[in-house]
Parts: sequence; C-alpha cells; structure tokens
Amino acid sequence: MRRTLLTSLAVMTVFSLICGCAATGPILVNMGYQPPAGLKAGVSGVLVGISPFQDDRGVATATLGKRAKASGAATSDLVVQGTVADIVTNSFKQALQKRGVAVKSVPPWDMSSGKVPVDTAGADILIGGSIKTLWAGVVSKTVKESYKVDVKIRLALADTADRNVLRYLNLNSSQEREDVKFSPEMVGSLLSEALSTAVEQLMNDPQFKGRLN
Repeated sequence: MRRTLLTSLAVMTVFSLICGCAATGPILVNMGYQPPAGLKAGVSGVLVGISPFQDDRGVATATLGKRAKASGAATSDLVVQGTVADIVTNSFKQALQKRGVAVKSVPPWDMSSGKVPVDTAGADILIGGSIKTLWAGVVSKTVKESYKVDVKIRLALADTADRNVLRYLNLNSSQEREDVKFSPEMVGSLLSEALSTAVEQLMNDPQFKGRLN
C-alpha cells in the first residue's frame, strides 16, 4: 500500500512538472534594445530630442504580459523593473547613440494637440510617440509552452525649426515561439527582438536617415 502511494505521488509530481503549471505571482522579465550585428557608428551633426513615450496600453505601467494555463485556471503577470514606457524611450535613444547621433531628453509631448512643444532643448529633430501594444502572451500546455509577443508603436517626427510635424509612422513587429518549458529569458528575448525590430524600422526609414545627415 505504501509503495503504491509513493509511486502515485511520484507520478503526479512528474506530471505537474511536465505540464509546466503556471505560478500565480508576478514574473520579472528583462528586455531592451538589441542593435543589429555589425552596426558601426557614423558621424552626424544633428541633435535629436527624445520625448518620453506615452503608454496607451491601458494596463499597469510595469506589466508587459501574462502567462496562463491553457484552461485559463491561473495566470501570472509578466513585469519589468521600472516601466515599459522608459524601456521604449531608452531603446530609441540607444539606437541613435549606437549610430553616432547625439540625443537629448526633452519634456513630454502631447501629440493629441497636433502642436510641437516650444521647449525642445536645442534639438534639431523631435521624436515622440505612444505605445499602442507591447505585450507577451504565454500559454502553458501539456509538455509545451506557446509564446506570442506583439509590439505596435505610433511615432511622430517633428522639425523644431518651424515646429511642424514631419510625419507619423506606425512601427509594428511580432514574434512567436514554442518550447518545452517556460523561461522568463525566452519572454525577454522575444520582446527584445520585437521591440528592436520596430525601432529599426525608424532607423532604416530613408527620409529619417536623410534628416540625420
């Protein structure tokens, strides 16, 4: 009887591990900008002002996703240290700095007003935007974890000399992956890849690149 009980407990333990049952507490995820391989810094005399990006996602500022069982029985928040908006803002700064472009933090820009701020701290070009989506969804199934991340950013470029908005861009990226186990590192890697891809869409935009020369 004792042997049967121990065997049953062992089987249940192994099964729960294989299922990758989701915890219910917050899970810390590290993510950030990843420059493309072989990137070399150029020379630019343009100063770019970066306004803090607005978080329009409608969720807590540090939350970037959820992990849940396929049955929906339990969920865990995926969170970052700090805020998602800070990570996005810093990613655009880092992308420009890696290319040899000087950047400067400027006051928040309310793009809904349609006006460019007066105080741009001497910057030649102003960048601002809003985060529409930055989210990771992880579904825990039997012997499999399904990952899906989406990033959507609405970005605005402005010429500070005449205080006109030059253009708006929609920067989008998504990633999907499956693995046999859950890993916060996998979530961070996929989010970093998706965010970096979205940032690079601006860096590779011909009109924007022309403005940096």
